[in-house]
Amino acid sequence: MLEQHTNSSKVNNKILAIEDDPEVLALYKSYLQKRGYEVLSASGALEGISLLNANPDTRLILLDLNLPGMSGEEWISWYAEQGRRTPVVVASGKGDILTITKGNSMTAALTKPFHMEELQELIEVLLADDWHEQVSVDKKLH
Repeated sequence: MLEQHTNSSKVNNKILAIEDDPEVLALYKSYLQKRGYEVLSASGALEGISLLNANPDTRLILLDLNLPGMSGEEWISWYAEQGRRTPVVVASGKGDILTITKGNSMTAALTKPFHMEELQELIEVLLADDWHEQVSVDKKLH
């Protein structure tokens, strides 16, 4: 039991998924847990804020834009005001997703529908120690 605790505390792979569709939330959780991530799930923006405040060691946030309580855009504005440095992956079917994330070095966009492998690759980049440099280089190329 102690050995298991020691292994899990070596690397924090905590991801907060904020998604109002319970099927999509379950898919995220199942897929990411199988890949060794600890997944916290919230079905609304306010629940997401509460979970984030209770889990300051969260490494990445997966955010839908269509949320009850406040929109994803409002959530991103709130988040930016907090001064946190945790990367946010905005996953949405909304056409203006790139406009919302453009110019914000803390966010990346995935347009729904997407393959879970695309999400996995993006998470690996964002959780890398030099993720900010990789994202900056990527933005310069586009």
